[in-house]
Amino acid sequence: MRFHLFQAKSRLGDVNYNLDRLVSYVKANCGNGDVVVTPELYLPGYMSRDLHFNMAEPINGNIIRTLTAAAAETGCTVITGMGERDEVTDVIYNAAIVVGPNGLIAKYRKRHLPSYGVFDEARYFGIGEEDAPVFDINGTRLGLAICYDAFYPEVSRSLMLRGAKIHVYISAAPDMSKNHFEAFMRARAMENVVYTVYVNTVGQYDGLGFFGGSHAVDPLGEVIIKAKYYDEDYVTVDIDPSMVTRYRSIRPILKDYQRSDREMLYRSMEAER
Repeated sequence: MRFHLFQAKSRLGDVNYNLDRLVSYVKANCGNGDVVVTPELYLPGYMSRDLHFNMAEPINGNIIRTLTAAAAETGCTVITGMGERDEVTDVIYNAAIVVGPNGLIAKYRKRHLPSYGVFDEARYFGIGEEDAPVFDINGTRLGLAICYDAFYPEVSRSLMLRGAKIHVYISAAPDMSKNHFEAFMRARAMENVVYTVYVNTVGQYDGLGFFGGSHAVDPLGEVIIKAKYYDEDYVTVDIDPSMVTRYRSIRPILKDYQRSDREMLYRSMEAER
């Protein structure tokens, strides 16, 4: 499975421009079975502030239709971030979407919204109520989460317990969080014996810098591909999900994972619901 880490700058407040860049990349570079991953809220631009209220659209809107057409033409799958407006309540959500040749595969409304320091996501977005999703692409189980979710190891653990062998995190992490996310992606990979794929925002927005540094990590915690810091970059990596079984024989952590640990996790997940 070939992953394209699409570390592109967003033009704030211009969904159509950002969408066109993504579609152009997909058509020019992606083949059948490939997966393209962008940063968090790539389409509207993470730092668009009050403009999010105007740009968010329903899940059955133009974004999904346009990405479905590009995916159908190339045979690839696109994972990206958008502002989603609930058709009933008009609440907007920081959403990650997975779109393939037949349309929407999975959607996730971000549950953990940072509310400290430079972050004010809760001012614009509602809190998602569903678990981070697990879904199939070409017979492989993937899991999907967003940025701050990486601070909570139970998110990745729940993805692993539902069969995800590749955990994808789309992110908008500023410079001061660089060490955190580089450590988290290695830790999440090692503690669950899975691959992690991390794609981060890059650029300067209203004086706040985002470091880029998108990368993928193997189940033993080794970084296998890395994009540039502080510049746009587009890198690809081939991941063989069947290798997870081999890695788990080398490092049989999950064999020693106690049932009581699982029960505690499931109880906490039920309590969150």
